[in-house]
Amino acid sequence: MSIPEPAAVRVTAGVDWAKDDHVVCVVGEQGEVIDRFAVTHDAAGLKQACRRLTRAGADEVGIERGDGPLVAALLRAGLRLYVIPPGQVKNLRSRYGSAGNKDDRFDAYVLADVVRTDAHRLRPMVFDSSATTTLRASVRARRDLVAARVAVGNQLLAHLQTVFPGAAVLFSGMHQGVTLSFLERFTTQEHADWLSTKRLAYLAGRRVLPGRGGP
Repeated sequence: MSIPEPAAVRVTAGVDWAKDDHVVCVVGEQGEVIDRFAVTHDAAGLKQACRRLTRAGADEVGIERGDGPLVAALLRAGLRLYVIPPGQVKNLRSRYGSAGNKDDRFDAYVLADVVRTDAHRLRPMVFDSSATTTLRASVRARRDLVAARVAVGNQLLAHLQTVFPGAAVLFSGMHQGVTLSFLERFTTQEHADWLSTKRLAYLAGRRVLPGRGGP
């Protein structure tokens, strides 16, 4: 008579994502904490997270976002990921008797336990195609460039409001090509005092102040 092998214990995990480090919680089939640790957001830390999750037997992981190096590392390690957005995690805290301020350790546990109890309601992530990966990278790069442009424009505007107030209100935006052309030609308030309305209209009409976008 053969003795049936015992059923494998189901182990799930949750990762509370942060900019500099991540908190990981691993729970067993009854929701008990098996392991809890933090890793840094670098190659060594991501490798450590994958290694400890694999060692604990976790193959399903809940996480709050679906992109970035952490997600890529977990997918490459063969783990099944479920994205549970921060807004849902906030609502789920009350399910565990807590609705207070965000706590990384507690949120990691919530993510792990929700995967344990509700994985059948969630949709697992899949590897992106190369085209999607390229598009995601392009979107992130554009978002970073736009943020940098806005920050530099705000710095320029603040400076002009102090030393060259006329130029600060002359055009609709610091990023406009016509704004930058004007500042290259008229570098100080004293220099710009030479301008009258007619002279400014004349220069603009003759495209002495070229640039994309209108005033």
